[in-house]
Amino acid sequence: MTTANPPPKSRKRGILDVPYEGTFVAFSVDPAATLRYYCQGGDSVAKDLVDKLPWKQYAGYCTQWHGFPDQHAEFNRIGLRPVQIGLTKPRPNCPDKFKHRTPDMCVPILPATEHPLGRPPLPISRPLPWDNCYQTTLDDFDVLVAPENHDYSNSPEFSGGTDYDISCYTSEDAKRIDAIDAESRGLPCDELNSHTASESLNRSDSVSIQSDAYAPSVTDDVEAVEDIFFSSTDDPMWNKIFTPAVKVNPDLGIIKVLSDPAELWDEHAALKRIVDECKARRRAGSRSQKRSQGMHAILSSGFLKIVAKFKRTRSKIVRVFGFKTVKWAV
Repeated sequence: MTTANPPPKSRKRGILDVPYEGTFVAFSVDPAATLRYYCQGGDSVAKDLVDKLPWKQYAGYCTQWHGFPDQHAEFNRIGLRPVQIGLTKPRPNCPDKFKHRTPDMCVPILPATEHPLGRPPLPISRPLPWDNCYQTTLDDFDVLVAPENHDYSNSPEFSGGTDYDISCYTSEDAKRIDAIDAESRGLPCDELNSHTASESLNRSDSVSIQSDAYAPSVTDDVEAVEDIFFSSTDDPMWNKIFTPAVKVNPDLGIIKVLSDPAELWDEHAALKRIVDECKARRRAGSRSQKRSQGMHAILSSGFLKIVAKFKRTRSKIVRVFGFKTVKWAV
């Protein structure tokens, strides 16, 4: 039988431009804001594509702020870790090591208590509005959130120590996946880790959700402090990593159907492809426009008038001096 620490006392929280760390929110991908951030609103093709996709609703807690919240910024960057119903579902279509996820790679949230490994349930200030909730350990998302005042005083929340506990489970589950994957490929676990350590850091920049996107995000205290005080949405490092914009709401009751984090990775991958293709079209159009502008500049600069005048002058010289064999390259 598993036991849990008593629920954390609710900390004094109120209105803020972004979710408080440890606080649960409802959220959904905002494709229009994402196109505005990456593609200046996008072209008609990109807009048609995002309109055809069913954007679903999710819930999760804020793991951290990347930079201090700025109410005047277009977006603030935060981390979200989604919650799921029941144990972790298999994802056999993943082409990489994350296809080896096992149902126990999660942690129950009170009042849920059952877990195959006997992991104690996570205490929460008030129950989530769904039965049998489990916290994912290998699904971390960095997202863009437009500053908008919300009252978080009634939102469920984890205590500060709970996020550390989840991070420990994250590290444990990541090592287990490496070991399972190494065994399936006939490789020593240490050798596999040496090949995959660098790629595991690129989860948010993966073209496909079935790759590095599932890698955990565990930082030490120094890196966490650097993230908070030295990172922003204008940081060149962040701009290289695709980060979708999301809409957040402290009212979890707005969610009609709580979707699984696997579907969120599907949306992440689909939106990244749309953004990349839109950028490629914009670059191609920009090059074509520059060539057109260059030709127009030549034609409008009087260059052809100079050539025509030169030809007339040449004709006069030929008539006067009888240079019949003179040939010009123009």
